[in-house]
Amino acid sequence: MTQTYDAIVIGAGVMGASIAFHLAERGLKTAILERTVSAAGATGHSSGLVRMHYDLAAESHLTFASYKNYFNVWKERVGGECGFQQTGFLQIAKREHEDKLRGNVANQQKIGINTSVISVDEVQRLFPDLQTDHFDFAAYEPDSGYADATLTTNAFLESAKRNGAALIQNCEVTGISQSGGNVTGVTTTKGDFSAPIVVNAAGPWAKHVGALAGIDIPLVTWTHDVAFLHRPPTLGKFPAVIDDVINCYFRPEGSALILAAGEDESLRGEAPDAEDQTPTPTFLDKLIDAMVQRIPKIEESGLHSIHVGRDGITPDQRAIYSGT
Repeated sequence: MTQTYDAIVIGAGVMGASIAFHLAERGLKTAILERTVSAAGATGHSSGLVRMHYDLAAESHLTFASYKNYFNVWKERVGGECGFQQTGFLQIAKREHEDKLRGNVANQQKIGINTSVISVDEVQRLFPDLQTDHFDFAAYEPDSGYADATLTTNAFLESAKRNGAALIQNCEVTGISQSGGNVTGVTTTKGDFSAPIVVNAAGPWAKHVGALAGIDIPLVTWTHDVAFLHRPPTLGKFPAVIDDVINCYFRPEGSALILAAGEDESLRGEAPDAEDQTPTPTFLDKLIDAMVQRIPKIEESGLHSIHVGRDGITPDQRAIYSGT
């Protein structure tokens, strides 16, 4: 028996959950179809940075709206918990990129973002345990930080369900039905679903889902290693940081751990279904060598765990903002 909805969302990661939240809020009878369980893919391995420093104005506009209208007022807007921690965010740039950094900050200030360029002296005043070699200035956002992507996803889904949405897990989409050039529904491992709107929010599986409708989406699978380090007991406060000098990013993970990842070890390929959780062989050594340059006390740390996550990215690594 075919189940009928106003809209179907394929994928119950944070993007699919957000889409379903907004569709259900607008009164559409919505089904979220997830091939495994919610937040099991890229979302569950997300670093969860909440920041607004981008070199593309559209991305800064989008992230500022997300912060202002959602993360900053989460319980009132969505309900539940998102795990947002306002640690501040620091963008460290190479000296030769200072003009670009200042230009980005100036554009973001015009949008209304609370950001500024600060000197290394100010960085050390705010965060004494950060070593400030090899850069002179950084962009600082005191309102930013990080959130828990899984909590964020679950909160969106619970709100969507309160508005009548159905979350159907362990339900893999195997076909997309069309008539007269229009989508009419999907075929799944749990039966057929009918809807005039089908949204592809399948992350690294989005290329495969698009192919079911005869659409070639220009995505590749991005494999990314993330380490969780034990936080040295003598380490003081520090913000979420993207550091272009040492090619890594890091942030607190609660009070006991540090999340960190390199920016030059990510692999691209065509196999999102790979279950191999083996990190790149050189990942940890390179990461620790880089981290010690910025936080010398990392030498007192130890490894808690390594996660291997996968996501789908476009050729220019930008989001697709309009129809394809």
